[in-house]
Amino acid sequence: MKDAFEFLRLIQEDPQFLKSAQTCATDKERVAFLRKEGFGFTAKEFEAAISAWPSYKGLEQAEEAKDRRQGDRYDVFLKVTEVNHQPVSDAIMLDISAWGAKIESLIPLNAESDVSFSFSLPGGKEEGKIQLDGKVVWSGQVPVSQRYQVGLQFYKSIQKLQSEGNFDIEGFRTAIRKRNETISKKTFLTIKEFADAIGVHWFTVWRWTAENRIKFKQVKAGCKILIPTSELDKFQEAF
Repeated sequence: MKDAFEFLRLIQEDPQFLKSAQTCATDKERVAFLRKEGFGFTAKEFEAAISAWPSYKGLEQAEEAKDRRQGDRYDVFLKVTEVNHQPVSDAIMLDISAWGAKIESLIPLNAESDVSFSFSLPGGKEEGKIQLDGKVVWSGQVPVSQRYQVGLQFYKSIQKLQSEGNFDIEGFRTAIRKRNETISKKTFLTIKEFADAIGVHWFTVWRWTAENRIKFKQVKAGCKILIPTSELDKFQEAF
């Protein structure tokens, strides 16, 4: 029987599954569709999957934005401490480019709305937090989750912010590189240990593995979190 991870994979990678799912007009039809597709969900899992139905369009918007955007994005997994000047918990900047970023949190943000978010670099001080401002290009709820992902477009590029003295690109790179090296030096990390290291809930990390955002190797009771060297090399060339 298919589980929630397979559901996430199909939503992310299988356009035909997404297209078929969107033809369902009622919750009863949606449950029947998932059962026909072989999902052995519990009652709560069915409820979570159904509640995620409106976000399917959000995922399509994400793919469209991905196709439109220029320049590479780089995985950073940085904890976000404030959104619109309000403290938040369990929020993360997944990736960043010269002109935008992807944020995942428990906060729904409307497309075209203005947003500012703050974060501190790994090993840095809270008073040294960095603030970035922009607008929401797309927004959608993550299926089988209470979390939301939003794509942001900055009002000023990272290079422009650096020229104004408001962003240290090399310091940013170095802090993330050191954080990643510290994590990768450990022989094994459980999913919870990795989640604690970057400041998010363990289930969030578990879901990222299902989305192939990060990879892990199961070895007995331990999980080694693999941060691909290629991503680090790419990030050193970012911006």
